[in-house]
Amino acid sequence: MDWYWYVVIIAAITALIAILLFALALYAHRLVFGRRINRNINLKYFSAEDFSLTVRKLSVTFDKTPLYAAVYTLQPEETCKKVVLFCHGIGAGHAPYMTEIAKLASFGYAVVAYDSIGCGMSQGKNARGFYANVQCATAAYIAIKGDSILKDKPVHLFGHSWGAYTALCLTTIVGANSVVALSGFNTPSKIMADSSAPVMGGFMASLCRPMWWLINFLRFGVHGNANAVKRIQKSSTPAFLAYGSHDKTVRAENTPALTARGSFIQSKIYDDKGHNVYNTAHAQKLLDDLNAALSPSRFHSAEARKAYFANFDFKAATEEDDNVMNAIKFFIDSH
Repeated sequence: MDWYWYVVIIAAITALIAILLFALALYAHRLVFGRRINRNINLKYFSAEDFSLTVRKLSVTFDKTPLYAAVYTLQPEETCKKVVLFCHGIGAGHAPYMTEIAKLASFGYAVVAYDSIGCGMSQGKNARGFYANVQCATAAYIAIKGDSILKDKPVHLFGHSWGAYTALCLTTIVGANSVVALSGFNTPSKIMADSSAPVMGGFMASLCRPMWWLINFLRFGVHGNANAVKRIQKSSTPAFLAYGSHDKTVRAENTPALTARGSFIQSKIYDDKGHNVYNTAHAQKLLDDLNAALSPSRFHSAEARKAYFANFDFKAATEEDDNVMNAIKFFIDSH
């Protein structure tokens, strides 16, 4: 066999491996974003009424798709001196964060919360991808600046997990006064690899990472793989970055709280916290158990599953750490 046939065979095998890896990466990506992310029927979501919040809907549209967005307050909007744009993590939109939204409203802020496309109460057939949340948050910010009551108030960004990534990326797009990013991650491809590793193995997840980069690029262009650290360092927006050292979702080397640098950045590492750094340690333990209970193999019968969720203390699982929330208030009030 001539030598060039060996080259052809090696090239063909390499191409086949690349195609198979891309197919696997695309399948994993679609498991997360290729569908709507609705509320889980097993979980309890607190409402605005549970916290006596006033709700005023905002008209927000992204890519011709209506999004849910509203202003949540505990006092007349006119008397609120600051607006907090709340960016949610992966899940059923802003609904799982109503306790945090209420706490921010209790500080005297007008809290604007939205659901990203394909999530929660927003329309859209699927959640599209990581950068879609940034695009939807941008649309919500535009609505704030076009609102007769809110337009002249300073806007502060607040996000958790996917929302923290969103808020940090948003700082180079909008003129925010500050940003609070809790348990955020640096890049979409890295968080996708870390999240997939327990299922497909670390080696395979590492091989798929370039494919996730390519998928993000094909979906969103040059912005699809935006680096949150580079964004916040470029914008120089005052930032409060927090991370729990027991975080099982975001690895330490992939969080801006440990990798971003700048005199305008205030980083806080909580040694006793997990992914939900704003919760008490007891609440985090309850949430960890709750997440484990969502596994299909957790219960031997439908009755056992139903009984577990019926008796679960959702209020205790959303208990906030006042020290963390008050530190956030102090930071926002200082800017």
